[in-house]
Amino acid sequence: MQLCKKSKYRLVYGNDWIDDALEILHVRGVVARIVMDIGANRGQTSKRLARAAPGAEVHCFEPTPASREVLQSKLSVFPNVRIHPLAFGREDGTAKFYLRAHHESNSFLQLKSDEKGGAPEESIDVEVRCLDSFVSSCGWSDVHVLKINAEGFDLEILKGGGQLLADGKIHLIFVEINFDELYHGQGGFLELHTYLTGLDYSLVGCYETASSGTGETMWTNGLYVKRMKAVSP
Repeated sequence: MQLCKKSKYRLVYGNDWIDDALEILHVRGVVARIVMDIGANRGQTSKRLARAAPGAEVHCFEPTPASREVLQSKLSVFPNVRIHPLAFGREDGTAKFYLRAHHESNSFLQLKSDEKGGAPEESIDVEVRCLDSFVSSCGWSDVHVLKINAEGFDLEILKGGGQLLADGKIHLIFVEINFDELYHGQGGFLELHTYLTGLDYSLVGCYETASSGTGETMWTNGLYVKRMKAVSP
């Protein structure tokens, strides 16, 4: 492809997803008001979101008590942050959630291999909501940024927001994408990508890609945006 200074195309996304997401919203004339961080863990991403979008409500969802305690401690200084003891899935209810020594591997799903620190130490029952019913109960018209990191359960969460996605009420989605099958029953890249593109979302870029020592891609994070309808000149 020939490049020129006057090209109408933005050629590079994929460095910092939060900067990219806020820029895309700005270009579209949208102000971020509602941000959801599903799988907030201990605030690794929530803190950045709260700083980058001080005018937005940043809603953090973490079902595990130990991680939520750390999350509350880290984010107590941000008046725009709300913390919820919830998990998300395809439908409302309760479900068994597996806790591991390595807290970032906590999941609804069992790991395929018992790696060191990977086997569940215990399980707890957690409240599960689906995106469609939760957002409706909050009275929000739109979710401007949705971040999901659910250790293989991401596609199930997205399917719980099928109506919101079909209606374009979720503007941007940042979601973990697995290429290796790490968990039993996880959604893979092709399933997730096909589901989102089928609902008229487009992949903006990939971020923080991890590879094995022999070069195979293991996982990445994808930023998806709802396609804008073409406007005739």
